[in-house]
Amino acid sequence: MKVALIGRDAHRVLAFRGSLIRAIREAGHEVIAITAPASNDAIGQLMHAGVRWFSVPLDAGGLNPVADLRYARALRDVLRGERVDAVFAYNPKCIAYAPAAARAAGAKRVVAMVTGLGHGFTGFGLRERFVRWQKARLYRRAFRQCDVVLVQNALDLQELEGCGAIDAGLRERVQLVAGSGVDLNAFACVPVRDGAHFLMVSRPLAEKGLPEYLEAARRAANRLPGATFTWLGPRRDPNPSSLHAGELDRLLANSVVRHVDEQADVRPWLAECSVFVLPSHREGTSKVMLEAMATGRAVITTDAPGCGDAVGATKFGAVVPVGDVEALANAMVRLGSDAARLADLGRAARAQAEARFDARGVDAVVLQALTGATPR
Repeated sequence: MKVALIGRDAHRVLAFRGSLIRAIREAGHEVIAITAPASNDAIGQLMHAGVRWFSVPLDAGGLNPVADLRYARALRDVLRGERVDAVFAYNPKCIAYAPAAARAAGAKRVVAMVTGLGHGFTGFGLRERFVRWQKARLYRRAFRQCDVVLVQNALDLQELEGCGAIDAGLRERVQLVAGSGVDLNAFACVPVRDGAHFLMVSRPLAEKGLPEYLEAARRAANRLPGATFTWLGPRRDPNPSSLHAGELDRLLANSVVRHVDEQADVRPWLAECSVFVLPSHREGTSKVMLEAMATGRAVITTDAPGCGDAVGATKFGAVVPVGDVEALANAMVRLGSDAARLADLGRAARAQAEARFDARGVDAVVLQALTGATPR
């Protein structure tokens, strides 16, 4: 078979789908990737992994129907030209348009993975309500073209059912999976270093809780002498909920948090921290949080869908209410003040990653969906 992975960013394909690519290739199938235009470095990394890459004009955060139609046609042309047998789509706009393009191109199997509902499902303003309605309409149409729809947490599934994106006729095609999983070999458990060192890894989105982290770090720093705080991520992002450049610059200028630009390999940064923080407003199941757990790090996250309850974070860290800066700062102080406990929490996090989030299990489900094999 020839399998196409359809996502947003080429430089994130290996980071998020590397173990899946290996599983597909080890099963004897060919893999291509279709994303928005990419850097030569990202393309080279994909080629080195045995993946051929194709570019399409994707405006991931836009609402222009003409641009979306252009994207759908470009997808169809690539899939038809490559005679793709199976398609795996996993970012919101890719999910919305890839299934129909795949069927038009003659693909035999189509699988979508909802990695999170994102913008439109975390607010109640006019724009968010319109985006939510539009996504529900597009998803409903797209899911009808899918053989299997994979959803990363039960609350997202309830939301999709509630907004009409998944109806009773589609429910039998839906499977819940443990996020995208984590490669337990690539992310080995590393001893926790001395001191209180907090790390957040995310895009610069308000819905990731970045403003709350920056302010909570300022408050916690006064009570944790010697503690360090880092945010790793790009300063700019096309998502509509991305913080404006001026606002982000102001927040960073008034914060104790060090900013590090997005890294191809997050493992050294996870190894350097002692506590991983993700105060997100909503996730599917955060990939980098699973990677932090596999590294053996205590986690502070929120009670939002796909966050604390989804990973059982109360067993190896702390869960705070969404948007509660003071609760977040208190949790940081509480964990950062108890260095002896961090090692125990880290071991519990690793055990949870091994028990529930091994990527091999998720990859097997995806591969079965792509090939039409009978699930084990």
